[in-house]
Amino acid sequence: MARRDEEFPVDLPGHTVLGGHPLRWASGAIATATLFLAATNAVAIDGWAAELEPTPAVARLNAATAWWRAATDRVGLGAPRAALHTEWKKAEAAHLPGQAAAEE
Repeated sequence: MARRDEEFPVDLPGHTVLGGHPLRWASGAIATATLFLAATNAVAIDGWAAELEPTPAVARLNAATAWWRAATDRVGLGAPRAALHTEWKKAEAAHLPGQAAAEE
């Protein structure tokens, strides 16, 4: 019995994904998300690399991530993340009137 002949709880007519290639579609979506995050969140990649055990390979990785962070910052790709981070830190530091500031 071919896979198309199996019964499913909801039978949908034809292909459910544009172009009929679900793996290609999913791979494209994952690749797009990866590229978007790499371009707009270079700070996180650089921070991750900085926390690794120091080795010659990690030193090269740190240089590459620092370069990538600087490159994305130069063209402004990190600006939305930086603005959101600033607002988050303000909200984190906020407290109700009469409430003591949180201890670190």
